[in-house]
Amino acid sequence: MDKYLIDGHKLFWHLDKVADWEKGKPIAPVYVEVSPVSLCNHKCLFCAIDFVRDKDFSLDTEIFCKRLKEMGSLGVRGVMFAGEGEPLLHKDLKVFIRTAKRSGMDVSLTTNGTLGNYRIWKELLPYLTWIRFSVDAGDAKSYSKVHKVSENAFKKTIRSIEDAVKVKRDLRLDVTIGVQFLAIEENLKSLGKAINLFSKIGVDYFSIKPYSLHPQMINKRDVFYTEKTAGHIRQVANRFKRSKMSIIFRDLSMERYAGRKKAFKHCRALPFWGYVSSKGDFYTCSVFIGDERFKVGNIHDQKMRDILFGKPRKESIAYASKRLPVDKECRVNCRMARVNEFLEFLENRPEHINFI
Repeated sequence: MDKYLIDGHKLFWHLDKVADWEKGKPIAPVYVEVSPVSLCNHKCLFCAIDFVRDKDFSLDTEIFCKRLKEMGSLGVRGVMFAGEGEPLLHKDLKVFIRTAKRSGMDVSLTTNGTLGNYRIWKELLPYLTWIRFSVDAGDAKSYSKVHKVSENAFKKTIRSIEDAVKVKRDLRLDVTIGVQFLAIEENLKSLGKAINLFSKIGVDYFSIKPYSLHPQMINKRDVFYTEKTAGHIRQVANRFKRSKMSIIFRDLSMERYAGRKKAFKHCRALPFWGYVSSKGDFYTCSVFIGDERFKVGNIHDQKMRDILFGKPRKESIAYASKRLPVDKECRVNCRMARVNEFLEFLENRPEHINFI
């Protein structure tokens, strides 16, 4: 059971912002994704944003902490640290996480986890709502092939996750610890090993997600899913149905990707989220990093109020909702896919709505 709605959306719990959106009012995003650094210590086969890893960029600590405080005061409700590179490579990630939390926002972290240890998790986990480790393998050989690192890195990563679970237990924290497995040909044979391993470690959930081709990806590759693939994943997952760890197979996303169809015609979701790149640029959509249509400001030059409620963001949102050729330019399973499906449903208002 997916009690986290990873394969769904949560706008039902932000209906105040949805109501303002329906009235045409400008709104602050529900959440903002942040890339603290551009570089990564892994070179994953499936990396969607390999096109932005040619230079070393990182967010300025003093300036970004100011912007985090502004985000909280303007109504942003959550911040996820992930993005172009590995967040743990930023020397002041803990400062960012603490500042975001103390500014009234929920905070999360997506990481490959290799650089983590008990000390680091003890500093970070008390401020996090959730942390997700991108592991994508059940043994060292598969891990090395998928993440393009040495087989020894798998042991370090597993030890890091074990330390995170230990910190959660030792400090009696509410933080949710998850592991993500992106299903591709190179790792599917190790799926059972991965589920068994992380169930024993004691993480809260194990998410199996499909690949999604990014339009700007340099090392382009694609994956073709069939019902046989989905059936195999269900069969393996069912062997562990008595595990205390939640096993979440994102079968809706896999079905959408297999059919190469989007269940929405326009992108209406951009008012509800945003992205801060490692250069400090604010984008209305993270798929289009480097695209001037979606770059609406920079945290080094502008305060968050000017970025979130300024003319460039308004114009970018309007462009996406009215003129962006979604079928040609967008990913099949973009991060806002389920949100867009919901918003399109709302806009297709039936007659006689007061007769429920």
